[in-house]
Amino acid sequence: MTKLNAYLELIRFYNPIGFWLLLWPGLWGLFISENFNIENFTIVILGSFLTRSLGCAINDLTDRKFDKSVERTKNRPLANGNLSVSEALYCIIFLGLGSIFLLLQTNEFTIKLVSFIAIPLIIIYPLMKRYLAIPQISLGITFGLSLPISYSIAEQSLNLEVIFLYLGCIFWIIAYDTYYAMCDEADDKKLRLNSSAIFFGQDTRKVIMVFSSIFSLTILLYAYQNDSLIVGIGLLFLIYQIYLQNKLSNANMHLEAFKANSHVGLVIAVLLFIENQSEFFN
Repeated sequence: MTKLNAYLELIRFYNPIGFWLLLWPGLWGLFISENFNIENFTIVILGSFLTRSLGCAINDLTDRKFDKSVERTKNRPLANGNLSVSEALYCIIFLGLGSIFLLLQTNEFTIKLVSFIAIPLIIIYPLMKRYLAIPQISLGITFGLSLPISYSIAEQSLNLEVIFLYLGCIFWIIAYDTYYAMCDEADDKKLRLNSSAIFFGQDTRKVIMVFSSIFSLTILLYAYQNDSLIVGIGLLFLIYQIYLQNKLSNANMHLEAFKANSHVGLVIAVLLFIENQSEFFN
């Protein structure tokens, strides 16, 4: 049972916030498609769980030596010795095979999109904090891919609207992950690792608000282009969240500000479903 818990901790089973933040853009892409169905819905949910779990396992494997020196991560199973490197590799192989099996249930376009773009990005992301001044950019590009991938599962193609939303999603992810980076800023400096919080320094909160505003503008333009009053009204919630998260961060509650973004993803998903898929229940 102890070993099972170690594996569950490796994939962050007890801390699912990353799963939700990956899932929400995936549901956005699915809900704006014209071919929403339960099969695609199930693939997106399972795919989000497997790929997020795989990403966590790869991240912990590459960062196991650094994690030992960081207060927030020192008790992760690879850092504290509850799992060996070989055991983590077995888990990664298992999750990878599960992800590949699920991918093969989709279509040729999605398989190519994931194989040539998503998989390489998932593999190299954990290394970016060593070489990229703002590794959150890499995370935004990688995590945000759940949106175009889910759309392609339903439509077997992409369009400019989806790409536009994806670009906006990147700014949202960089913004909320910068709050997360602020939690580890002191440790990252000691370990000489990079982060947006370190790069922007005292201007970090201002930059977060700018990036969050760009994302909000993306949603506003989407609502205008599609004559969607309900999505436009939802923008008020985004503005409130920008204010609330900044307030939490000013109170040094950076992790709470980060987690609040799951509410953003949920609200947008609900509004897009109501706008585009309400006939599903008819």
